[in-house]
Amino acid sequence: MTAVVRSSTASRWLVPLGLFAAAISLGAGHVCARVAFRHGVGILTAATLRAGAAVVILFVLLAARRIPFRGPPRELRGTIVLGLCVVVQTLLIQFAVKRLPVTLAILVFYTYPLLTAAATSLLGDHRLTPGRVITLLLAFGGLTLVLGVEAATIDLVGLAAAFGASIAFTSALILTPRLAPSLAAPLRTFLMLATAASVLAIATVAADAFALPEAPEALAGLAGLVLFYACGFVALFLLLPRLGAVQSALILNLEPVAVAVIAWLTIGETLSLVQCAGAGIVVATVLADRLRTPAS
Repeated sequence: MTAVVRSSTASRWLVPLGLFAAAISLGAGHVCARVAFRHGVGILTAATLRAGAAVVILFVLLAARRIPFRGPPRELRGTIVLGLCVVVQTLLIQFAVKRLPVTLAILVFYTYPLLTAAATSLLGDHRLTPGRVITLLLAFGGLTLVLGVEAATIDLVGLAAAFGASIAFTSALILTPRLAPSLAAPLRTFLMLATAASVLAIATVAADAFALPEAPEALAGLAGLVLFYACGFVALFLLLPRLGAVQSALILNLEPVAVAVIAWLTIGETLSLVQCAGAGIVVATVLADRLRTPAS
């Protein structure tokens, strides 16, 4: 009996811890991106390489597990839609960062946990309880403190781009189990990211924008960006079906917290008491939500 309880507890926390690791990896990728972009690395170059690296990781995983590269035609076509969602999200958030203060662009993008909860509730996946709404709002409030968003002149085009990126990522989260439900998660993620990598590669070649940097700092930033993003994104979409879109999105609120902490530790960015308080709120809401969720 004791062994069964321990196994249930372990399985209850194992997937959330995996998503937490994915959030840290994605956060580390964002910090590396700051270094890479500061030293002249192009957005399309970085986006193409990181998507390509994720495809390579998944190809190795599929080969090692001998998962066949086939499935129902309708679901295979569905992964193309998912890949296009990833492309739209990637390009829109980068465009928003160019038009808005970075913290404001990220904060608007992180409306996606709220959008995901609302959309999945309307689709009948679950009932959106008052407790879950309060949790999501508290997490968003904590992110506002972590990101240190200040009053600024609002660029409506940039704001629309950031919100569009949020909608695109929400679409990827809620459509993943719907468009290709019978495909193995590694194969579905591989096909989705292969589509994204192909589109980004074509756009990069068409714009003649591919260029590897020469400066050591730029190369290190680009290598970290590619590695951490690829690992984090692969882990996210492999674990997403195990936990569901809403709980996954809520846990991913920890990503900006990871960015703030890693940037403080590695590149000397400041971390104020207000930001620390915001980080504590985000962590507390994620833990409270998980403890309130019945074990499956």
